[in-house]
Amino acid sequence: MAASHRRLSTAYDVRLMPLSLTMARRMLAGGLQVGSVEDLQPAWHPEYPLPDSLDAIAMVMAAHEAMTGPVQQPPTWWIHQIVVNGVVVGDIGFLSQPGPEKAVEIGYTVVPAWRGRGVASRACDLIVQQAWQDGAEIVVAETDHDNVASQAVLLGNGFRRQPDGVFMIKRPEK
Repeated sequence: MAASHRRLSTAYDVRLMPLSLTMARRMLAGGLQVGSVEDLQPAWHPEYPLPDSLDAIAMVMAAHEAMTGPVQQPPTWWIHQIVVNGVVVGDIGFLSQPGPEKAVEIGYTVVPAWRGRGVASRACDLIVQQAWQDGAEIVVAETDHDNVASQAVLLGNGFRRQPDGVFMIKRPEK
């Protein structure tokens, strides 16, 4: 069933919060390290940010700056922190703006202590809903061929594996 027609539930309050540009820049400048963020609101899990988070933020920031110049405010197609019960435990977001087919790619990561609890599944559902709301027609994602857990997240959200190994979901018909 398509992601827009069902609601995933977890025992946790899972929300997405856009990553501020100030925070993104601090993270990339090395000003925020794992375990050094005690005063942040919402609080960050001690394992956050993961190296994959920093790589994704750098890639997305560079892509937006290459297309539009210096980024002054978070773009529509941006990175969101995954907040569970008031604590940041990962991030999920759009790796690019929509292309000609109105397709966007997503990526996500959750700290190890929170994996296997439905958090990534719920966050994926939320970001796909946002993609539809913001005008995307297709959402794609890639995983390593041996990342069965991530593949399960995508399949559980209505994505289908394409012959090239990419996972894709199309906007449900109205």
